[in-house]
Amino acid sequence: MKVPLPKRLRKAVLAASLLALPLSQLWAQKIYFDMAHGEAPWPPQMGVLGKRVGYQIEAGNGPAAPDALAGSRLIYLRAPNRAFQDSEKQAIISFVTAGGSLLLVLDEEERQKLAVVGVNDVIAPFGLKLSGDTPRIVNTGAVAKAGEIHKADREIPYDDGRQVLGGTPFAYQLDREGKPAQPSAAYVKLDNGARIVVMGEGMASLFLGVPEGVRLTIEPANPKWWGKDSLIFMEEVLTWLLAR
Repeated sequence: MKVPLPKRLRKAVLAASLLALPLSQLWAQKIYFDMAHGEAPWPPQMGVLGKRVGYQIEAGNGPAAPDALAGSRLIYLRAPNRAFQDSEKQAIISFVTAGGSLLLVLDEEERQKLAVVGVNDVIAPFGLKLSGDTPRIVNTGAVAKAGEIHKADREIPYDDGRQVLGGTPFAYQLDREGKPAQPSAAYVKLDNGARIVVMGEGMASLFLGVPEGVRLTIEPANPKWWGKDSLIFMEEVLTWLLAR
């Protein structure tokens, strides 16, 4: 037979267990990581950043319905390749209009077909749009500029992707000469506290890129993508999205 602990003792046990947790877990915000539309699991670096930034990741394995999204601070759609139903699109839009934040990453058409997935319907109400594929420049790279999100310019990988139209651009695909060209990422801040980031290429979100990468060249058997700052780039993006 179980004997219940006295109320005062229960409070003491609870307080001791809380003190044993890292502060990042005590105040962690929840990220809803969608996995119901063909997305791969989140990279292990997301767990490392969660301890630093102060978030916990929850896999979304079912429809993106209001009750599934409730309690999250951020919805993360990383490279979905299956169609979102109209009810799911509306649930995500309602989540953002109620003050939640959204991170959308979509790669080139060969990997994720824009018309099939339908994510432009989700971001259009907030003045954002993903284009079709831009002309490929092998291992061209991109740069995220210092500003609202980043403390300094960040070099990130980019090989084949899309332009992000609308919002405030903050990252740019580099041209052959290494100069910023079309926007590869943009953000929107809403008056209700919601924040949105859309990226038109996915390698930075996979934490790819190495210091020894050389622009405009690639060895298929051992690719070394240019763009050494993916980790700090993603940390700053997630920190900004989770802020209020």
